Amino acid sequence: MRPNPSLRLLLQQGLQARRAGQLVAAQMAFTEVLKRHPEQPDALLMLGELAQSQGRLAVAEEFCARAVKADPLQFYAWARRASLLEDLGRPVDAERCYGKAAELRPDHAESLYNGARLLRQIGRTVEAEQSLTRALLAGPGSPTLHAQMLQLRAMLEEEAGQLELALATIEQAIELAPGRAALHHNRGVLLQRLARPTEALAAHDLALQRGLVAADAHYNRGNSLQSLGRSVDALLAYRRALSLDPLHALALYDIARLRWRLGEADFSAELDAAATLAPHSAVAPGIKARLLLRAERYVEAAEAFTHAAALGATVAGYFDGLGQSLSRLGRHDEAGIAYRRAIELAPDQSATHLSHASGLLQAGQIAQAAQVAQHAVRLSPLDQQAWAVLGLAWRAGGNPQEAWLNDYRRHVKVFDLAPPPGWDDMPTFNRALAEWLYQLHTDAQAPIDQTLRHGSQTMGNIFEQSHPLLEQLKGQVAEAVNRYVAYLGSLTRDDAHPLLGRHSNHWRFTDSWSSRLRSSGFHTPHVHPHGWISSCYYVALPEAIGTDGAASAAGWISFGAPDIAVPDCDLSAQLAVEPRVGRLVLFPSFMWHCTVPFNDVQPRLTVAFDLIPLG
Repeated sequence: MRPNPSLRLLLQQGLQARRAGQLVAAQMAFTEVLKRHPEQPDALLMLGELAQSQGRLAVAEEFCARAVKADPLQFYAWARRASLLEDLGRPVDAERCYGKAAELRPDHAESLYNGARLLRQIGRTVEAEQSLTRALLAGPGSPTLHAQMLQLRAMLEEEAGQLELALATIEQAIELAPGRAALHHNRGVLLQRLARPTEALAAHDLALQRGLVAADAHYNRGNSLQSLGRSVDALLAYRRALSLDPLHALALYDIARLRWRLGEADFSAELDAAATLAPHSAVAPGIKARLLLRAERYVEAAEAFTHAAALGATVAGYFDGLGQSLSRLGRHDEAGIAYRRAIELAPDQSATHLSHASGLLQAGQIAQAAQVAQHAVRLSPLDQQAWAVLGLAWRAGGNPQEAWLNDYRRHVKVFDLAPPPGWDDMPTFNRALAEWLYQLHTDAQAPIDQTLRHGSQTMGNIFEQSHPLLEQLKGQVAEAVNRYVAYLGSLTRDDAHPLLGRHSNHWRFTDSWSSRLRSSGFHTPHVHPHGWISSCYYVALPEAIGTDGAASAAGWISFGAPDIAVPDCDLSAQLAVEPRVGRLVLFPSFMWHCTVPFNDVQPRLTVAFDLIPLG
């Protein structure tokens, strides 16, 4: 409805007062309009803007909601309401309003971009990509907006694992907006993920020079410093992140892990300080509890999880961790209460059921454990840990399906690799590889959250590092993996089996690392939850490595013994493989495996990786 002259005059007076900064007069004029015409859309919008300028976001959003109801074809009203809803923490509703705005103005790149940004935030990445493509086709607009759109595209590409493509996209954005600090930060994160820490550090430094003030900026800079072996500087960077955000969970976690690896007894000092600073937050106690659990300090872990659960009573993970700690202490009744609470809070998470199944096994309740583990597998069919626990329950209960699952002789295969092109023999190649790998092992002790004991492990994906020796190793490894995959393909396909049912001739590496065990070193029994096929490649071995063929032979890799004990059940190793320099052992990721300790002044050096099928 078009306003009558008196209403138009009042609107003009209100707008003039708004432009002159006379906010009280503007509000009086627009309020008078609404007295005469309660749903006049322009007055509603202007009152919404005034409320927003005063920080009254909820009131502002109510005015905008009325405006779009009064005039649903007004583009600006939808866009304004979307912005307010986003500020109010309602991204789903905000995205819907940006979508309405884009319907009214299909060529409005900013609305399409904002919609894409929120679609990514709420996890609808395919639609986010589609909306962003439309935004880019609508026209770049200003260089700043174009750079923002390219930044979002790089984020989507990164999340899809297209790291090189994402790096190229973010560099295009930097050409458009070289002064935008966040773009340099994003470039640093990508370079770090691409195992280019020197360039990543330079990018993070440039982001800080451009004025970026954010805890993430210092945290990610700390990660690059860690990769470069500059532990002291990394600690300073993490502490700078915590000075900006004392409850930055990743910084708290990584500074504790780094200080543990450096052999510092008070590794949890920053966690304790954060807990004191924010006594009502469960963040720091929860992180400390998880680390203590991985360090096998179960009494302290149980105390920390109890504290975290009291503060975060709706977080399933705290009760899950408490149950795990209590199970390890043999306090099975208390553990059961904690597991059941975790499942009440997260009934659809396979991890909670899986922990419960493991706890039931430790309590000797084998049949019930098998039922719970089976449910965990149904919830997450690709979770290798779930299959491992289910297989353990089958074995403890005498179920023949355990042999169907593991079949150690058929599923574990050994490949003695040929020397890469340009090398006369494998001993010479591996000596050169070992000399380079030793430079990466600088920690005083093993990571707190890994299965390694008495040794060190490299950080990040080692196969992502650009080094000629690694590239040559990858080539030989890939040839052996292809032979193993072809062998699996020759077996009878079994869609119900977690190894044979996922068969594909196309695959990719996921995680990769190097482990260096010193005297008395070993790996505790474990599986690789997110893999399909796992491995161990032997680079250098001490003379003490056993050769008697027994499952207890020093330094050998053994299969079948789990990380828990089940009352009245013999769960000893079922197969052991002798290490040899240049030997690659491939096996299913769900299979329990560990390393037998050895005693020798010379270390045991390996490279390992996981891979998953494609297609």
